[in-house]
Amino acid sequence: MLLVFLLGIAHYLINTSLPKCHISQIRDNKKHPVYGLRGFVNSQAGFKNNRTSFVFATEEMLSTRMRIKCCGNILVFVKGKQELNYGDELLLQGSLHSPFRRPASGGGSYGVYLAGRGIYAIMTVRTKAHVVRLAKNKGWLLKRFALRLKERMEEVIYRRLPLISASIVCAMVLGEKKNIPPVIYKAMMRSGTVHILVVSGFNVGIVLFSLVSLLKSLRIQRRVRFLIELPLIIIYCLITGASNPVVRATIMAIIFMFAYLVKRQPDIYNSCCLAALFILAINPRQLFDVGFQLSFASVIAIVWIYPRLKRLLRAEKLKVKLLQFLVDGCLVSLSAWLGTMGFIAYYFKMVSPITVLANVFIVPLASLINLCGFGLVMLEFVSVYLASSFASATEFSVKLLIQLNNLLISLPKAYFYLP
Repeated sequence: MLLVFLLGIAHYLINTSLPKCHISQIRDNKKHPVYGLRGFVNSQAGFKNNRTSFVFATEEMLSTRMRIKCCGNILVFVKGKQELNYGDELLLQGSLHSPFRRPASGGGSYGVYLAGRGIYAIMTVRTKAHVVRLAKNKGWLLKRFALRLKERMEEVIYRRLPLISASIVCAMVLGEKKNIPPVIYKAMMRSGTVHILVVSGFNVGIVLFSLVSLLKSLRIQRRVRFLIELPLIIIYCLITGASNPVVRATIMAIIFMFAYLVKRQPDIYNSCCLAALFILAINPRQLFDVGFQLSFASVIAIVWIYPRLKRLLRAEKLKVKLLQFLVDGCLVSLSAWLGTMGFIAYYFKMVSPITVLANVFIVPLASLINLCGFGLVMLEFVSVYLASSFASATEFSVKLLIQLNNLLISLPKAYFYLP
């Protein structure tokens, strides 16, 4: 354990030490002012506030006198709307500067937030004329396919649902939160239910359960099912942006599938540890990320605290099924709240006592919205009439969720901020 700990420290130091060819190191060289960068789009492009933003993987920097090989990701903002896809090779011209030190999620600066994602510089491109497309289809083929599929799914959701409902469904199903109104996001944060707007293990569970049910009905052998399910849940992980909760759930799902394949009993604690090690091996800076800490703290808290609370209260002796369901929901919600309360109070300076009650009602409703959202996307390619029915049910569920959440946070002492 000591060797693993020391290895983790060494890996963190290596990961945070940037090479000399990194774009953030070269741009400080005043002898070669930057006027152009060549590389490829390394994320899905977004459009907001009349500008297009995307992550750009740099390969070459063009100065006044020479071409310099470089590496590293930067965040690019282009004025106006640009039709760009992951893997497009571009030549950009613009000003390059350090991230602004304004507040970001988690209470840190914007620069710290971007550094946790391996981004140390921002480029501002003033006009579309300074964006020259050189080629296409660079980058990882599987990620390119996943992002194209995500765009198609977004088109279906926004075409079938009103803007607010579509933004919430996209956040729950696809992990895309860019269009959620700030008022709704803050209201969900006050009730402690903002986690439903993040793709989590539940979504991975829906995808895996659907795949297993379909392949079992086709009488496909266990080993073949594993080979089919494995790439598909990885594609879904890439579709949702490979956030910490999804990566954790995907790795745990793969471990559980492999254990089922070899007929061994999986262990939840070992699965969580392997998922954490996998994420930290790729990016050790995630250890200090709020999302990483909340994701694993909530899972460990539910697994460790919930069974003990259930035995203490003897909830299994309740004869009424509905009452037993409500008590179980309260205990699971209480366990997750106890496990994450300290992190939320530290990072967001807020405590929400209403969280335990809110999650009992809102989480099942969010589960219904997830199922309707998945059904809407899948049925769009099968039956237009069935898709319309799912769209109506989804819209009604989203409106009910918003009204219920507003009702809960209006209760006295539902939430309060710390000094």
